Amino acid sequence: MKLHPFTACAVCLAFVCAEAPAQGVYVTRGENGPVFSDKPQPGAKEVTLKPLTVIPAPEPVPAHATQPPGGTEARPAERQRPEAAAAYRSLAVVEPADGGSVAGDTSLLEVRLAVDPPLLLGEGHAFIVRIDGRPVNQRFTATEFVIPPGFWPDGYLPANRGVQLEVAVVDGSGHVVMRAPPVRFHSRPIIIRPPYPGHAWEHPRPPPPRPAVPEKKPGKHVLRKEAPASPPAKD
Repeated sequence: MKLHPFTACAVCLAFVCAEAPAQGVYVTRGENGPVFSDKPQPGAKEVTLKPLTVIPAPEPVPAHATQPPGGTEARPAERQRPEAAAAYRSLAVVEPADGGSVAGDTSLLEVRLAVDPPLLLGEGHAFIVRIDGRPVNQRFTATEFVIPPGFWPDGYLPANRGVQLEVAVVDGSGHVVMRAPPVRFHSRPIIIRPPYPGHAWEHPRPPPPRPAVPEKKPGKHVLRKEAPASPPAKD
């Protein structure tokens, strides 16, 4: 790209002024326009250039100020200690399954975890849970537990919605030791259909009525008199 002589001179003089701000700048008329120089020439005029605007470079962001995976800012009690993560090889949410569904409109949301090695209870380790970014105000020490009903605003898990569940292991000081990959599932509505005939939910039906049997009238019985026995013959 070819610059205009005036522009090229202005750029050069700007660098000259930046390096030697106390030195004068002079301008003379040339064939193709004005010519700038730091040395006075016959017929040259001294000009005063505006000071350059210097923008300082931005400071690097510290590594501890970056956000954790998932886009949510870590709370002070959930900052992870890199050296503590070596205590566990794996941590995962087994139930609810990622991409699966659970029954909604119920206060029972069961969670099952898989951790290797087992939770270090002697060191004060416990599980913490977040649902849709909101922490459950309770720590769990078993790999199978139920989210308390008081966590839900209406006392139960709403149906027809997507839910994201996050689980982590924390130590006695509240520092995160290890995080499990978050799972996302759907809460489906519960549909109660009328029971089909013979289903266990159906109340037993009474047996059909038996046909009426006519009563038997007492018949007439004739009493027969037996002849008296003849006396034995005498010899």
